[in-house]
Amino acid sequence: MKVFILSGFLGAGKTTFIKQMIKSTGREYVIFENEFGDVNIDGEILKTDVENDSKNMEIKVWEMTSGCVCCSTRADFLSSLLVIDNTLNPDFLVVEPSGIAVLSNILNNINKIKYECIKLLPPLTIVDVNTYFKYKSKYGEIFIDQIKEAARIQFSKIENISAEEIELICKDIKSLNTNAKIYKTDYKKQKIEYWNELFEGELIKFENNDIIEIKDKMQNMSYKNAYVNNIGELVLFLDKIVFGYFGDINRAKGVFKTHGYNLHFDVVDTEYNISFSNGNEENNTVFIGKYIDKKKLKKELESFFL
Repeated sequence: MKVFILSGFLGAGKTTFIKQMIKSTGREYVIFENEFGDVNIDGEILKTDVENDSKNMEIKVWEMTSGCVCCSTRADFLSSLLVIDNTLNPDFLVVEPSGIAVLSNILNNINKIKYECIKLLPPLTIVDVNTYFKYKSKYGEIFIDQIKEAARIQFSKIENISAEEIELICKDIKSLNTNAKIYKTDYKKQKIEYWNELFEGELIKFENNDIIEIKDKMQNMSYKNAYVNNIGELVLFLDKIVFGYFGDINRAKGVFKTHGYNLHFDVVDTEYNISFSNGNEENNTVFIGKYIDKKKLKKELESFFL
């Protein structure tokens, strides 16, 4: 799993950047959202389908709102990374910290993970050029840390700022971080090569001017608040999975709530099992395979409410 940290002070445009990234690359990502507060508004925005050509790209958002990933909840953050890797196993995990997170602390925390399957990509910081000097002065320690620790810096909201002002900001950034690469062009106008560079060439590779996708076509889909009316309904649903009705699903597991108790299910290839509990587990599900008809699967899951 490649971990891409997208930093940026409050209001810099991190969520807008992520949505554009998904539209431009056509890839699926898991997003780790960390908001400073009890409600993750950006997470809800990202869960909205992003239109990519003629298809909708699903966005999976892992939320943490009880604290900041850079300090008090470090153990929870590291644990979440391992859980995401072991359960969803995404190619790319995009970490979007709170705008007031200390980037150097986050990088130190991730670097402490001695786990060969997790690779940290060079972090990117989004900078709103309209508020650069104001926020640098007002929130110096946090703001400057996000500049100093970034391998790459992308300017945002450049529409109404002069070239002279842009160069003044570039000069000031270089005084803080001589090694950072600065992208002054609007990212909405960038071609695929730009996005591939941000991911260290991991998104795609180029051979003879043809684009070849590296991803092994593995897909996953999660569904929250899953319900069934009875166990017979669940058995029929699992039979459809193993017989390929929703595509080539190799792994699925989760919890369905029904009347008075919970139904746990676990699918591996063409085998499945069901167990019962009376606990307070969240009724969430996940499906993994090389091809998943997500529209058909979602429609089936939603039909259980009827």
